[in-house]
Amino acid sequence: MNVIQGNWDKLPSKAPNEFALRWRAYPESVYLTRSLVTQACEAWGLARHDYVGRTIMSELATNAVVHAVEGHEIQAWVTLLDGAIEFRVWDPSHAPPVVPTADPEAEGGRGLMVVRLLATGGCGYRHVNGGRGKVVWARLVL
Repeated sequence: MNVIQGNWDKLPSKAPNEFALRWRAYPESVYLTRSLVTQACEAWGLARHDYVGRTIMSELATNAVVHAVEGHEIQAWVTLLDGAIEFRVWDPSHAPPVVPTADPEAEGGRGLMVVRLLATGGCGYRHVNGGRGKVVWARLVL
């Protein structure tokens, strides 16, 4: 198994080039994060990146829901960086995201593999200071 690692070390900004969402960890709520990506891409004139961005965010959010306690708060951000779009999801779990070994018979467990393939600007995670969970991120180069 491979652990996604990275060097994202900034707390979420309150910049005008950022869209944010707080929601509860229920499987039926993941669609909200896809809508967040669409809003951001349309606002920035980057609609051509919407589909891949929605796929990345959906997989990050689904992973957070699967590994968080149902009903706990989860946060998501879409940020326009210089030359990239960054997708971030915070959840209260301390467990690092793990990319399982490919199993052709498995019905699930491929989400983070998909993120790795689509995140042309890298992906990773960091624990939040004070033991308040972790942020998993992925970047899509423009």
